[in-house]
Amino acid sequence: MPDSTLAGIITAAASVLTSVGLIVSAVSVLVPILRTTRQTKTAVQEVHIIVNQQRTDLVNYQRALVKALVAAGIDVPDDQSLEEPK
Repeated sequence: MPDSTLAGIITAAASVLTSVGLIVSAVSVLVPILRTTRQTKTAVQEVHIIVNQQRTDLVNYQRALVKALVAAGIDVPDDQSLEEPK
């Protein structure tokens, strides 16, 4: 077997081993990152549910307070968070 053929085989084998090693390394890094991303996404969704529920409760309570003030004959100021009509 000529020397150039043997050198080609050794180079090809080394290239295959290097690429397999890189693939294994990449997978071993990506799997934990994907797990962490899923956990973070779940946590963010739970926080959104809590915040949205608190806001809904606050709006309902504010409406009840406004009704009580109106029933008592007290003027209620305009809601400053609403845009004025143009």
